[in-house]
Amino acid sequence: MCPLPLAAATVAAPRALLRLLNRGLAAAMSTAGPLKSVDYEVFGRVQGVCFRMYTEDEARKIGVVGWVKNTSKGTVTGQVQGPEDKVNSMLECSGL
Repeated sequence: MCPLPLAAATVAAPRALLRLLNRGLAAAMSTAGPLKSVDYEVFGRVQGVCFRMYTEDEARKIGVVGWVKNTSKGTVTGQVQGPEDKVNSMLECSGL
């Protein structure tokens, strides 16, 4: 279940790697299908509600990698990478 909607966005600010989700991009690249990378920013009440931990858990379940961080403007930004079908599943689960 994915209760919080995500809005895809290009993140212009420099990104600091906070958490590597799952086992790294090498694990995601072991599939024969095309790879996909999506930057996103989540708006609304997403800080202080364990959104980052939820995102990490969902990414592990689906089998994608990336990072996620809180921003100073009260949003959460991140990146999801992996096989195209799995990234699409993560985005669907997240409401994109």
